[in-house]
Amino acid sequence: MLKAFFARLKQGYKTGTFPTKTGPNLPPDFRGRPQLDDDMTGDDIAKMKKVCPVPRALSYDFEGAKLDMGYCTFCGRCAEVCEKMHFTKEYRLGVFKREDLVVKSTDHDYEPPVQTDPQALALKHTFQLREVSAGGCAGCELDANVLGTLAWDMGRFGIRFVASPRHADAIYLTGPISKNMQLALDKTYAAAPEPKFLIAAGACAITGGLYKHGHLPATPALYIPGCPPHPATTLEALLRFTGHAAGK
Repeated sequence: MLKAFFARLKQGYKTGTFPTKTGPNLPPDFRGRPQLDDDMTGDDIAKMKKVCPVPRALSYDFEGAKLDMGYCTFCGRCAEVCEKMHFTKEYRLGVFKREDLVVKSTDHDYEPPVQTDPQALALKHTFQLREVSAGGCAGCELDANVLGTLAWDMGRFGIRFVASPRHADAIYLTGPISKNMQLALDKTYAAAPEPKFLIAAGACAITGGLYKHGHLPATPALYIPGCPPHPATTLEALLRFTGHAAGK
């Protein structure tokens, strides 16, 4: 007992400050919100589509070049073949509407959306999540699990994963919804009490990503793109969803 006590004393305080004005300490190779140059052409999009594992993530029309983060796996191959494509360090990727996941070459001065839903704002001090892995690879699940560790400690904000959907305010969905998980997902969502929300975390949950997508039991109230989403991205999105102020 004493040995464990002194070891903890030596380790000190491990929980990182979040949010901060300067942003979290991200890895050097972190790929955040994509940025498309204004002069990107249809030929540039075609070139990137050839190396993209999910070509439907990229498009070009009368509005210019577009990248849909709902499909994007953030592999970085597009940026390797096109100098007009960049991945920034912007980690605040969570949005409340599906269309806001589409990044356009005409986008400038990005700021994440602000929550206005009073039912979501009412969860500011306690937000209970029931996680459903609907056929995922475990990447999104593991990075979400990290949020319960000492380093992130999302419980300090009143956010917790719970064992039963009957105790949940929202279903936290990961994975592309395989055929064998469709019924389990539907039953889990139905068991959660009203008012309830659906959170789609990761490209697989949002669109199926590399795979065929199953049926969503409801329209998600929060989309968190990534493959998988970084813990900082997820925590910031959950805080903003419930009205917590988030630093840049």
